Amino acid sequence: MVLSLSGIKKSYQTAEGNIPVLNGVDLSLEAGESLALTGESGSGKSTLLHLAGGLDLPDSGIITVGVGK
Repeated sequence: MVLSLSGIKKSYQTAEGNIPVLNGVDLSLEAGESLALTGESGSGKSTLLHLAGGLDLPDSGIITVGVGK
């Protein structure tokens, strides 16, 4: 496994309150697999990539990178 996300939750605090962005995301990618993220503006695509790349931390869940042969 090259990348695994399990139960990922992320929200942001604003003046209006807590805004949930990701709620229980599960994803697993093996070597050689590709993934395309699509969605509307503000749907969490960049947040998911920041978490997977280690640029941000999830509120909860487990991210594993580079495990395997």
